[in-house]
Amino acid sequence: MTEGSLRVLCVGECMVEFFRRDDGSWSQGFAGDSLNVAWALRALLPSSARVSYLTRVGMDALSDAMLCMFKEAGIATDHVARDPRRTVGLYTIQTDPSGERSFSYWRSDSAARGLARDESTLRQAFAQADLVYLSGITLAILPPEDRARLMACLGQRGARGFKVAFDPNIRPRLWESPATAARDVTAAAELSDILLPTHDDEAMAFGDVDAAATLARYAALGVPEIVVKDGTRPTLFLAGGRSGEVPVLPVARPVDTTGAGDSFNGAYLAARLAGLPQDISVRQAQRVSACVVGHRGALVAANLLRAAQSGGAEGV
Repeated sequence: MTEGSLRVLCVGECMVEFFRRDDGSWSQGFAGDSLNVAWALRALLPSSARVSYLTRVGMDALSDAMLCMFKEAGIATDHVARDPRRTVGLYTIQTDPSGERSFSYWRSDSAARGLARDESTLRQAFAQADLVYLSGITLAILPPEDRARLMACLGQRGARGFKVAFDPNIRPRLWESPATAARDVTAAAELSDILLPTHDDEAMAFGDVDAAATLARYAALGVPEIVVKDGTRPTLFLAGGRSGEVPVLPVARPVDTTGAGDSFNGAYLAARLAGLPQDISVRQAQRVSACVVGHRGALVAANLLRAAQSGGAEGV
């Protein structure tokens, strides 16, 4: 497999995003954790690589506009299904002076909740990918039987023709119970080749005292490659028996942390797919994430992401 022939598939829910501007007005866009990763991958991988998105949307004008945005960004829509009875979810973002955000969601009837309804569709999509990316949010929005179907279609690590990258991205309100979240996140981690957790989420769900505990817990499951994001504290990594940490560079003027972890994931995966070492990949991902924190909304222009990435390998 060469870099130019890469086929990456991101699986999850994209929503309508409204964020409040400095003047009090609202701007509308589209975003969602797995879509944010696809956006970063499309911006940072060579144009010859194929980045696709698997989801389900409605038949309405907002769904049409969302699909147009995917296509304009260069994200393939072959695996996007249309639902005649449901539409897309919606959320709003408000931020405090430090850039920390709060959300309000309207997604209970989202079409994306049916994205794993058909086993043959999932298997066909996965068979056409070299890397499949999904998150705990992808799992949490699904009915339990669909969640089980999705994980069964992913198959076992080492016994399939594609790799799986997974961010647990634990959002308690989306899960039936804390016990279900812990059980299914752990099961998905055991299937994964690359794991990208955030310590704060893991501390809440599993009681990890620090990022090192998160790394050790997932390493004990046999996950071969792990990166633990930990806010402004150093990012920890493990692969091929080698572990380390990369200090986080300060952000000059934080504006909005929405999508920061997702952009980190997309940039990290892009760097690793390009063959870069894990520590340099982490540094590039930190720089791209810092770029996103300096702008409103989850999605930042591709040229800005590329500019952040291009400085990432310097001086590591």
